[in-house]
Amino acid sequence: MKGDVTFDAGRQRYTLFLGNAAQCALEEQHDKGFFAVVADALPSITPEDLADPAKLADAARIVRVASLRDLFWHGLRKHHADVTLDDVSDIADAIGQARFGELLGKAIAATQDRMAGEAGGAKPGKPRTPRRKPTG
Repeated sequence: MKGDVTFDAGRQRYTLFLGNAAQCALEEQHDKGFFAVVADALPSITPEDLADPAKLADAARIVRVASLRDLFWHGLRKHHADVTLDDVSDIADAIGQARFGELLGKAIAATQDRMAGEAGGAKPGKPRTPRRKPTG
């Protein structure tokens, strides 16, 4: 799928996908919009900055790890329905916080790319004039 982020942790391959179902589940869990949860988890960093390790390291002082874990968990559940929050914590410990943040950043960026692609699909232009039947 467009936006899949595949990675290995331990002896298993995982696929992280922050699609519609993951976004809705996160919104329901936190009772706020998807990007509001992301902003709460990373208050001083924009989604575009997530790919920059230096900016991510600066933000680490105020990161809400539980919210990031929730986001990661919902993102894994499409392809790994049996994964638990404890499993996500184990994955984070296995791959390290920097890699965990990098993967999550890629998944969030892919979400934005998909949304931009959907919005950009219909190009604005002059409306078509209806054809008239010949008179006479």
